[in-house]
Amino acid sequence: MITFLAGGTGTPKLIQGFRKILSDKEIAVIANSADDIWLYGLYISPDIDTILYLFSGLLNEEKYWGIKNDTFQTLDFLKRYNEDIWFNLGDKDLALHLFRTEKLRKGEKLSLIVNQIKNQLGISAKIFPSSEKHIETRIITKEGEDIHFQEFWVKHRGNVSIDKVYIKGIEEAIVPSEVLETLDESEIVIIGPSNPITSIGPIIMIEEIQRWFQKNKEKCIAISPVVGRSPLSGPTAGLMKAENRESTALGVAQIYQDLCSCFIVDNQDKGRISEIEQKTGLIVEARDIIFKDINVAKNLANYILKRGNVL
Repeated sequence: MITFLAGGTGTPKLIQGFRKILSDKEIAVIANSADDIWLYGLYISPDIDTILYLFSGLLNEEKYWGIKNDTFQTLDFLKRYNEDIWFNLGDKDLALHLFRTEKLRKGEKLSLIVNQIKNQLGISAKIFPSSEKHIETRIITKEGEDIHFQEFWVKHRGNVSIDKVYIKGIEEAIVPSEVLETLDESEIVIIGPSNPITSIGPIIMIEEIQRWFQKNKEKCIAISPVVGRSPLSGPTAGLMKAENRESTALGVAQIYQDLCSCFIVDNQDKGRISEIEQKTGLIVEARDIIFKDINVAKNLANYILKRGNVL
């Protein structure tokens, strides 16, 4: 079993490489649930849904969110009622949100709902939300406004001056019962190349998960989402700066240094390996981590599996 901590873009691309080598039954994913938001009367789980759509073959792989070839007529009509439509949900995508919201309102656990959806979509991989209880990433702006991460990134397109990032409800987060067991059974656990502040951060900040990684760091590998000073995707640079960390492979390695034994950087950062190793105590290795196509992800997956003596 190979388990991933995943956000919405970088890690799913890497998972596609592993799927070329392993069966889905050999893969588990703990998906960030701090991007979850109540909107339009529905409970939306963007990162979890990206993983569900990925494994079911429904994912729009041009955007890495939503369902491919979806339409947006429902939201077009909703605009007629003067709703502020800033978060797109496709017509097919809405079915999942309606199903999940109704189940949550009946008191069902989020992990059980995800499992029902997974089974109905014919997915054999294990997929878990990081928390049963609702948690959410919040951004406090320089002007003092407190907004949801989705408002920051989708509504305002990241054009907001950040003062602070925090995870609302993180102290009350509840890890799904199967997560720690799955981590124990895993041969390798991979912290994927997703945003370390708002995608991976809300997972590793959960106390039970953090303790597990600290005790089992020898079988954990992290992959940098930053090459040079440029993030592979998303608002990583600004969020790292808000946390007083440099937006470099070293800055990311310092976040993960107590949680893993190996850190993989891009070949372009090969010259910083010695510095990162000295400052973090991690084993640092350089590979091609810019997923221009599926073969790059497959090659990295093959390398990681061989390194972990899985192949």
